[in-house]
Amino acid sequence: MKSELRDCFYDASQVIVSVDGQETALIKGDDKYEEVMGALLEITKNSHEMPAFGVSLDDMTREDKKHGVWVELVFDGAMEHNEMPFEALLIYVNKDYQAFNLVRKNNGKYEGRCFHLSLEKNMQKLSDTISLLSV
Repeated sequence: MKSELRDCFYDASQVIVSVDGQETALIKGDDKYEEVMGALLEITKNSHEMPAFGVSLDDMTREDKKHGVWVELVFDGAMEHNEMPFEALLIYVNKDYQAFNLVRKNNGKYEGRCFHLSLEKNMQKLSDTISLLSV
């Protein structure tokens, strides 16, 4: 088990970038994957995991994903952090946010308690990287 949630990011086999409902899968080793993952790791450097007060509901999350920019880290198998299992982690990207929830996808559904990271700065670097990729 990884001691910090951020350590799990390295195990993601793909990153799915969703812009207004249009999804693009980036495979580990591809240049675009590495750019997005590099930006995510940069913005989460020195981040602090905090308690997340909300829970995710699958239907609402899927509806929300149709709008805005989202990044989903997909893992080859089941992962676990703080005794909460997941197969993917979904992040809403807003350049001005200085914190974000990581919505757990487990057994094919986005539901249950989320993780939450408080950032040292904001999400600008990740937002800019996605904008420049033209995914």
